[in-house]
Amino acid sequence: MAIDLSFLDTGKAIRDPIWGYIHVPDDLIELVDSEDFQRLRDISQLGHVLLVYPGARHSRFEHSLGVYHLTGQFVKQLLRSDPGLDLSYDDIRVLLAASLLHDLGHYPFSHLLEEMQKFFIDHETRGRQVIQDPSTEVHGALKRAGIDPARVANVIDYRNTAVDIPREDLRLAHILSGTLDPDKVDYLLRDARYCGVPFGESVNRDRLIGSITYDAQTDRPAINYKGVSAVEALVFTSYLMYRNVYWHHAVRSANAMFKRGVQDLLEHPDCGLSETDFVRSTEANLVHRLEQELGRLKLDIRDSMVGRLKRRKLHKVSRVFVPYGRHEPLFEYFAGLYENPYERRALEQDLCRHFAKTTGLDLKGDEILVDIPRFTKSPEVDLKVFFGPHIPVGKDDPLSFDDPEVSLLKEYLIGNFETQAKVVRVFAVDDPVLHKALRHEVGGRIQAAAA
Repeated sequence: MAIDLSFLDTGKAIRDPIWGYIHVPDDLIELVDSEDFQRLRDISQLGHVLLVYPGARHSRFEHSLGVYHLTGQFVKQLLRSDPGLDLSYDDIRVLLAASLLHDLGHYPFSHLLEEMQKFFIDHETRGRQVIQDPSTEVHGALKRAGIDPARVANVIDYRNTAVDIPREDLRLAHILSGTLDPDKVDYLLRDARYCGVPFGESVNRDRLIGSITYDAQTDRPAINYKGVSAVEALVFTSYLMYRNVYWHHAVRSANAMFKRGVQDLLEHPDCGLSETDFVRSTEANLVHRLEQELGRLKLDIRDSMVGRLKRRKLHKVSRVFVPYGRHEPLFEYFAGLYENPYERRALEQDLCRHFAKTTGLDLKGDEILVDIPRFTKSPEVDLKVFFGPHIPVGKDDPLSFDDPEVSLLKEYLIGNFETQAKVVRVFAVDDPVLHKALRHEVGGRIQAAAA
């Protein structure tokens, strides 16, 4: 029997600049009104990107509403595909709740603190903690709506190896998170709009959503052949956003400074910060708390990383290491530093000591930063494409998106992505003497450290 999805067009209407009116049913609006969801209004979607693109002031709140809206569109397409995805009414409501709450566990400044894995946990795992905590408003709202909080947590935190995720929850997770998912579609188009860059305008949204179908063999969303160009535009938009926005050199500098500033405080022997200062905090509250801690420790607030960021006194690029096709042992070393912030900080302090001696400058230990991106990040195109009667001669339906008969975009993008975006940068305070010394010597010093 067909499931009546008319409820997706009822309830509270919320006007969104990307998708128009988003309707949230009455029994789900309590999730939106909960304390933890409202907190997302004060968690920026792009963190320090606004130091480069001033319009990037949108939050995880409106992004989450957009993901909820798109998830409803995905469900409509998947149910009407042939064969259709076998979902129950309860499955759909679990998926919709998960789409609303998927970013609930974000720390202030979004993914930044997560990269400091020795200190913080993934936002999905943190979201599970909030959703399954009986004392939270979110948990109570889910129970009153007749939605199992454990299932919602499973869909969001499906990579958690400490939890046995049932198949019915895993298939929902693959709708919400994958090569083509509501999260990715919303954040790419939303981020491009608010940053004022034209990249997302090339994505044919209607064709993209209308081409979604279901692959019974992989138990995941797929597309039909009409959607190939729309997905190519989305993948290319992702590449352009990483190259020009997310991993812009000034953004990377600000991110490196913030992480180092937090790390220095956490490793101070008299640190008074605790987990509660981060997990339920807004960004403004966290910055204020960091300033309080700097003052309590009698450290110079204005000259701290927090103080410099507030004045946009960013470290500048001194040297760039490009990973594509060379320096393989060196980039294994960098990958290890990414996973271990203690070692990265020790390298930065060692570089400061060395260049203080060679230049005569008074360096305290945080004037030189090594910024390392996540090397496993690359354009994702693990997607099946159904051609039906349009299947190329000699081929079997479906084909993989990166099959030469479908698209060569991945082959063209990967090398360029690694060369232009996935680079390691050495940043330093804006001192010409220091920058000149770094340009001539820092490569050798880091090579020696890696040996």
